[in-house]
Amino acid sequence: MTTPFTEANVLRWMRRQAYQHEDKTTGEVNITALAEAAADAWGENGPGGCLDDESHWIWEAAAKFAS
Repeated sequence: MTTPFTEANVLRWMRRQAYQHEDKTTGEVNITALAEAAADAWGENGPGGCLDDESHWIWEAAAKFAS
């Protein structure tokens, strides 16, 4: 990803990508998968990274897409 790993950029990305993580039966977005995909897109998914920090803003950002 060429844009900086900021909450605003990740939220914009998540808004465009959330449908890809939607359960076809319930319509709910899998926020864990969405957060993981965002971290992957920015290369921030390594050990000790944002996904390992339960208080990191990426989790709250993904939760905004919960149905």
